[in-house]
Amino acid sequence: MTSDKKILELIELLKESGGIRFKKEFYDAIGLQKQNVFWVKNQNKQEKQSYHFTAEHIEKICKTYSINANWIFGMEKNIFLSSKTHMNKEKIN
Repeated sequence: MTSDKKILELIELLKESGGIRFKKEFYDAIGLQKQNVFWVKNQNKQEKQSYHFTAEHIEKICKTYSINANWIFGMEKNIFLSSKTHMNKEKIN
């Protein structure tokens, strides 16, 4: 699974667990516009330009939500960096 797909999955996990109420909260927290997420989700392989989450987005996601960057890149199974988080991890894991 690509890092883009993991981040899209993370948005849903955060919403389901109560970490965020609305996807817009996530987008605002990492400085992302809704239409950019649309382009990441709906990439057309025929187009010349591709859309991805940037290193800056990943850094903000990890800092804001205590997310393990290695999880985003598929290298580890732990989503969160530490047990000290405001989210209900049982709902996610």
